[in-house]
Amino acid sequence: MKRHLLITEGIKTAGYDALCAVLELELQPDGKIWRFYDVPEEIWYAWKGESMAVTFFNRNIACRFEAEQIE
Repeated sequence: MKRHLLITEGIKTAGYDALCAVLELELQPDGKIWRFYDVPEEIWYAWKGESMAVTFFNRNIACRFEAEQIE
């Protein structure tokens, strides 16, 4: 999955696989990678356009979707 560089506190890169509805994040500064499952595509596009990315993530993604650390 291709991840895009983000300019936001705590998240270095983010990517989305629409076929699998999987959101993948690389955190900073530790580089841990997390996958969030069954994330609707409209959430991904809304988040990409959000100026307050961390706030949007905390309100709309974190703890709302099944997740696992993969690295």
